Amino acid sequence: MKNPSDPRLPGDADEPQDSAEASAQDALEALQRKLAGLGETSMRKTYYPELQQRLEELERLKAFLDHSNDAIFLVEVLTGRIVDLNESASRQLGWSRAELLEKSLFDLSDLQDNPAAVSLIRSTADAAEVRDLIVTELHRQDGGSFWAELMLNRMHFRDRAYVLAVARDITQRRAVEEALRQSEEFLKNIVDHIPAMIFAKDAQQLRFITINKYGEELLGYTRREILGKSNADLFPPDQAEFFSQKDRETLEQGELVEIPEEVVSTPVGDRVLRTKKIPLLDGQGKARYLLGIAEDITERKQLEEKLVQSQKMEAIGQLAGGVAHDFNNILMVILGYGSMLRNDAALAAPHREQVDRIMDAADKAAQLTSGLLTFSRKQVIKTQTADLNEVIRHVEKFLSRIIGEDVQLKAVFARHPLPVDIDANQIEQVLVNLSTNARDAMPQGGLLTVETSLLRIDAGFVQANGIGEPGPYAVISISDTGVGMDDATRKRIFEPFFTTKEVGKGTGLGMSIVYGIIKQHSGFVNVYSEPGIGTTFRIYLPLSVTSPLAEAVLRDMEQPKGGSETIMVVEDEADLRVLLEQILTGAGYRVIMAENGAVAIQQYAKSGKEISLVLMDMIMPGMSGKDACKAIRAIDPNARVLYTSGYTMDIIKSRDLLEEGTELLMKPVRPRELLQKVREMLDA
Repeated sequence: MKNPSDPRLPGDADEPQDSAEASAQDALEALQRKLAGLGETSMRKTYYPELQQRLEELERLKAFLDHSNDAIFLVEVLTGRIVDLNESASRQLGWSRAELLEKSLFDLSDLQDNPAAVSLIRSTADAAEVRDLIVTELHRQDGGSFWAELMLNRMHFRDRAYVLAVARDITQRRAVEEALRQSEEFLKNIVDHIPAMIFAKDAQQLRFITINKYGEELLGYTRREILGKSNADLFPPDQAEFFSQKDRETLEQGELVEIPEEVVSTPVGDRVLRTKKIPLLDGQGKARYLLGIAEDITERKQLEEKLVQSQKMEAIGQLAGGVAHDFNNILMVILGYGSMLRNDAALAAPHREQVDRIMDAADKAAQLTSGLLTFSRKQVIKTQTADLNEVIRHVEKFLSRIIGEDVQLKAVFARHPLPVDIDANQIEQVLVNLSTNARDAMPQGGLLTVETSLLRIDAGFVQANGIGEPGPYAVISISDTGVGMDDATRKRIFEPFFTTKEVGKGTGLGMSIVYGIIKQHSGFVNVYSEPGIGTTFRIYLPLSVTSPLAEAVLRDMEQPKGGSETIMVVEDEADLRVLLEQILTGAGYRVIMAENGAVAIQQYAKSGKEISLVLMDMIMPGMSGKDACKAIRAIDPNARVLYTSGYTMDIIKSRDLLEEGTELLMKPVRPRELLQKVREMLDA
């Protein structure tokens, strides 16, 4: 049977091969069609769900990126051209996607000025996974800009290098940070300008973690030098131990502790502090920090001491005046009846001698009460305007007689008349008492110098010395080369009946009378003394500004000019150091401070080329001004030195304390004379 599937017709027996090939081709095509249909259906059933899931993930990722608050760019390496971006980038910058795809990241920012960004984007090296965080400004289409934090991340995709740039708008954050910075700066300025040392330490090791500007200036260290240091690193052992003990007590008690007085060593000398300390607790109530506030009360303590001394002198004066007044009444009775007995002709010779002795004793008692009344300022004085120079010239010969031949008297007068309203007899009494005192201090002879000068006292002088009123004064300086006195004696020198002389040699009223007379003339008196060096009394009497003689004097006291040179001040007294610094800096000078000769030498060796003048105390503990001057001139032979001293030039020379080629100014500090002399030496 014919196979129904055989395509050949009857009569085609001569083409058996061709028919077979055609049949096979048709069958193959039919099979391919069938297989193709079956394959498409199978592929669709097998892979379409997975492809659709992937597509949804891609759409979700795109939506996620487009709705991000960050602007995201895919940037081509080398050119920086943007090849892709999210919608947030278009939204924030104001350009369309198509416009941004025509720009580079450098067109939109200031990255061209950032070497790190340029290197990361334009580098040809294979720098996979390199990233950098950069803050830059991004420019908007409307011409505005905003600050952005730009994360640049080098990456590879299908063997090509790109930079993924993610920009976050930090405008608001920067505004908050700037407000916080200004707030912190404001609080820091407040703390730095509080006139007290404010500091904090960690509670474990008691090391400084912060300190204000006042504390830096007080301690003489920079903040960098203080932070991280303990008490033992900054202060002498005894002080460090005391401070640490109080720190530990405060932390143990857990409450505010006040230390009324504690002494701290500083570059300007020892200072007295009133300190309050309190622990700062964490959330668990455990002490984490120690906060301290220390107020410098040195000047207050000194003023209190001066006030106490003044009140004591005032009380003694009132007591002495009251006693003298009552005693005078008694003496009047004694002297009256004594005179009547002495004039009685019937009085026997032996009795007359006894009455004479009674009268002599009563006269001495009357002189004593007169001195007490003078000290208490209850003695009547009659003032008139006189030239102080002429008053001293009038009594000069008498002074020469009372001091004896072993003591040389030298008088140095101001070039101008010094008109003052005084009781000339009282001032002569002052000169006599001081000269007598000087003579007794020089048993082997010596030099007594009486010098007059002019001084304008300003508010700074009054504040530093706690005496006087601002204005022009005539000054008498009386200096001797005697045995001198210690500080304890100097403080009591004007107290009634206080004397260092042997019993029977003096009443102890000589200096008290001087004090009373000068106070009654609205003046004041200072004493400078060193054991073995000598003593200088300096008397200040207000100038009579209404006198015609005062016109030329006041004209000569005009303020001298200042300068910008550097001056090194060498002074062991802290208060004087501060005063000298204020005077010189107020005139425009730059000041370097040194508390003694050794420090001065170190400072000069370090900064000698900058220093135009050395202003140095003549007598200091450890190293004298002369020795310090020699050492400084060994460094610089041309160094200019101006000495200050409470003693006159004659005393200084007699003690061989003055280095050759130096100048000398008298203490106390006279701002005008100081500035005049400084300018004179700098201009020489």
